[in-house]
Amino acid sequence: MRRWEYAIVTILLSLAGCLSAPAPAKASTLDDAVALQQKGKLKEARELFRSVAADFRSAGDRQNLATALSEAGKISISLGEYADAIKYTSESVELRKTFKDSTGLGADFNALGRANQYLGNYPLALENYENALKIDRSAGDVGGEITRLNNIGNIYFFQGRYSTALESYQEAFTKVKASSEESWNPYERQLTIANTAILYQRVGLEERALELYKQLSSTPQAMPANEYAQLLSNEGILYRRLGDPIKALELYRAAQALFRTDRHADGEIGALRNIGIARAVDLEDLHGALEAFTAALKLSKQSSNSRGAVQASLYLGEVLRRLNRMKEAEANLAAARDGAQKAGLIEDQWKALYALGRVAEDTGRSEESQDDYRKAISIIETVRAGLQTTSLRSDFLADKRDVYDALIALQIQKPVPAVPEILQWMERSRARTLTDRMAAQSHQQQLSLEEIQSQLDPRTVFVEFWIGGETGAAVWATSTVTGLVRYSSKEQIQEGAALLLEATQNPKGRWKELSRDLGNQILAGIPLNSHMILVPDGPLNIPFEILGIPGSDALLVEKSDVTYLPAARFLGSASKSDQRWLFPWSRQLVAFGDPPLSSSDSLAEKEKWQRLPASVEEVREISRILPGSAEIHLGSDARKTYLLDRHIEGVPLLHFGTHAFVDIENPDRSRILLASNSSSAEYLFQQEVYDLDLRNVGLVTLSACDTARGKVVRGEGMQAFSQAFFVAGASATVTSLWKVDDGPTASFMRQFYYFLGRNRSKAEALQAAKLQFLRSNSPRSSPRYWAAFVLNGDGWNPTTRVVPWNALLFAVAAVLMMVSFVLWRFWWVKAEKKEGRTAEPSPLRRPRGIQTPVSVDQKKP
Repeated sequence: MRRWEYAIVTILLSLAGCLSAPAPAKASTLDDAVALQQKGKLKEARELFRSVAADFRSAGDRQNLATALSEAGKISISLGEYADAIKYTSESVELRKTFKDSTGLGADFNALGRANQYLGNYPLALENYENALKIDRSAGDVGGEITRLNNIGNIYFFQGRYSTALESYQEAFTKVKASSEESWNPYERQLTIANTAILYQRVGLEERALELYKQLSSTPQAMPANEYAQLLSNEGILYRRLGDPIKALELYRAAQALFRTDRHADGEIGALRNIGIARAVDLEDLHGALEAFTAALKLSKQSSNSRGAVQASLYLGEVLRRLNRMKEAEANLAAARDGAQKAGLIEDQWKALYALGRVAEDTGRSEESQDDYRKAISIIETVRAGLQTTSLRSDFLADKRDVYDALIALQIQKPVPAVPEILQWMERSRARTLTDRMAAQSHQQQLSLEEIQSQLDPRTVFVEFWIGGETGAAVWATSTVTGLVRYSSKEQIQEGAALLLEATQNPKGRWKELSRDLGNQILAGIPLNSHMILVPDGPLNIPFEILGIPGSDALLVEKSDVTYLPAARFLGSASKSDQRWLFPWSRQLVAFGDPPLSSSDSLAEKEKWQRLPASVEEVREISRILPGSAEIHLGSDARKTYLLDRHIEGVPLLHFGTHAFVDIENPDRSRILLASNSSSAEYLFQQEVYDLDLRNVGLVTLSACDTARGKVVRGEGMQAFSQAFFVAGASATVTSLWKVDDGPTASFMRQFYYFLGRNRSKAEALQAAKLQFLRSNSPRSSPRYWAAFVLNGDGWNPTTRVVPWNALLFAVAAVLMMVSFVLWRFWWVKAEKKEGRTAEPSPLRRPRGIQTPVSVDQKKP
């Protein structure tokens, strides 16, 4: 090559090098964009990313182009511009697929999921999160898996699929626990716990949610600003529900400030919404709430956040309704309903329909209102049917009971109310979790009023109570007629019931006057008969037996025995023993009494429990009273293992004379004191009771304190031991509504079992024992000593009967005599034949060969 040619080539190569050298310069510009992003200058950073992306596209630099587009997409999410985010990130995904960048591809799929989530496009968001999860698993990225599982759980949460969401969070937490040494673990742990707590809040398990928030507050803060802000918002929701709206507002405003600084539009919308709710509901500042919701709606529309717009419209409509601006309210609520339906927001659909129903009711459109309520209930029950976890179902209807109550309240106001339809809605609003737990028994179905009547004998009255937001009612039925009683004031009933319960437990309380007043309130108009089957509601968790009969000085217990049911559908579903009779040597009773106390048991010390010597004599006396065989376990022999190893299977009567503790916050942690195999104290927890097999047990008696008490869940009733034993298969339970003394209780139980052993029905036996105390002319005539015990379940049948020894001996003697006669006759005939003697013919038989004369009435012709 000539020298001048070489020089030209060198120059050309230098020029080519200059032309191909922009990558480092542009990489530096990419770093500048990242620096702006880190400083919070999001719009400037995004513009710079878009600018360098154009240069990378021209230069054919796919890797840096994908990076720039990906970052522009993330910033667009923070700015609430979700359509742009999807545009940039989708292009990045296609580029990364060509050069197989799995790490970046997973992050892009996650970003696409977030953008679609905020737009309310949940199916597509779920698809993107699942794609990201597959990439994380292929790469062995456990931290990424945990993040993706949380995001997937969030989608299910927004769709109202709470059981599936919980499964996703639990799977994430399992991986969190297995990776405790990783540097990213504190963040992922907090993220997963926070999401689980939010879910528990949504379904009403506030105590569990609070426990999780306490865990979060006790660990070092590992969350970025926007997620910490979300945690503050959730804490505010809990404080508000616990009765501290001022603290809640403080937390909401702090969260809003963090979201705004972080340019997180979705979070700021949520914070504004929470501020508006607190102002409207707790502080009655409707104009302040209107301002907050209007700002939330404006921000939602700017960022194309469909979920934020739906919820802002929903709450804005409710505030306008309260301000009596009905046309504006209806317009906003209709927009919320339509938007929720389009975006698949199940929770917001029923809430919008409920609010529209209230607007229609307020403006005198009763039929339209009822139609909206029915549609809302249909959605609620569809969501509930998808809840597979019982712990989620148990509190699910608590806040949704308002919709049922609104519909029932409208129907009872009609001049001629449709009683059968009212009863059906009352039934649909209660004891659903208990029904679900017992579904395996396949006979829990809603009964019509006619079906209820067909199961009543002429001396029985069935009554189902309903206590709504402001009013109440009772549907009653006999075998021939039905009726409805309306109550004008919920507050009066609630106050009267509370005062009566308090006075009854006080030896010097004025219970008689309160009993008469409350009886006049709730029993007037209800026919009373020998047997009463009652379904209480709300504040009416009281012993009805102590109520005064209207127009009389007598108490209800003096006229009627009383059985309680959680719902009418259980009228025919109490388990019946297949054994109608027992031989006298068969076990009729298994009883536990006076288990040992442990000196190291903090609960026993806190409750000041003492040994129960009277319960020992109680159990022994009961075993002597009953005609059948009894198996008793006292002191250290009152062991829990007897219950868990199917030892009690098929025994008609199960009795506990011991201590019990009721956990109001978490009913599954309520417990009955028993003994362990090592002769120390041990507990039978309410959660364990559900798993016992008591299908042939006719009656479980808990001769202990407070065993009829528990957490009251709206729409579910009292979560107490009576329900747990009912689920386990027992036909009925006798439990106590308050603390009872050892001595009087033992005496009461002896009376109860005395009448029970004489083949009276369970309710009749309990009534007879109460009357013995009431009419004793002694201090024990006070209802404090006898009214606490209530019977839930099948009270109208006696327990399995025992064949008496004398009847059995008489039958055996008769059989022996018959057998002896047959043998003697056989021996005598055989002996006669052997001696050749022929017996004389019986005068009743004709000898062979002799004809009987025929008589005629007239001569032959």
